[in-house]
Amino acid sequence: MFNKRFQDIFSQYIYRGEPTPHTLGTLCIVALCFLILIVATFTQLSFLVPTVVFEDEILIDLKETLYSPLIPAMVFIIYLLRKNYSFLMYVIFLLTGFFIWPIFVYGGGLGYVQNYIFGYVIGFGVAIIVEGNVLNVSQTLKNRMKAAIKGVITIHITAIIYCVILALFKVIEFHMVLPIVSVASANNIFYDIVFSCILLFVAPFIKNILWICMKPRLDRTKLKNIRIREQIISNDIY
Repeated sequence: MFNKRFQDIFSQYIYRGEPTPHTLGTLCIVALCFLILIVATFTQLSFLVPTVVFEDEILIDLKETLYSPLIPAMVFIIYLLRKNYSFLMYVIFLLTGFFIWPIFVYGGGLGYVQNYIFGYVIGFGVAIIVEGNVLNVSQTLKNRMKAAIKGVITIHITAIIYCVILALFKVIEFHMVLPIVSVASANNIFYDIVFSCILLFVAPFIKNILWICMKPRLDRTKLKNIRIREQIISNDIY
């Protein structure tokens, strides 16, 4: 009896791959994702990584590595918001970093465009298009993993290209390009892919929870039909 009365209401709040709706709840989730991106920017994860050491003999030592989950956070946000609202959050992120508060890695302001790290910020915008197009095809696990990998690689490739452009315009020394790429991309891309895949694995469960806020109000006609059905059931009982 309970399921017959309320299954129409509950089914409205189950995410089935629909486009992101234009609701006040969606804007609240955009604000939440913006905060997630800021927190990820200033978060440093520390873990031990096996490293081969060549001394008198070959030894394997554990080396502490610091890692920022900023790129996986962006990949995760693109899945939650899809393309249009991811771009909205991205624009807010840019405007805040340029004119309001230095929320980029290593600072902010318009002069930040001369920093090679800004290439990763540009990569976020390109990844929204690339990852969003992959996710538009389907929401299967295989496609989510493909979207995560393509999103991460897109961000790193964009950052490397931007670094080369800065060197061509003599903003940075050309001989610094390879060390920068080695430290910023080569050492982190593996972890970015792993953490991004993990986040997109659990993303549908989180999206289902957030969908309750993002979903538009139940259509009045359906509510009316549900009330009529309840009255019919009540009359049949009594």
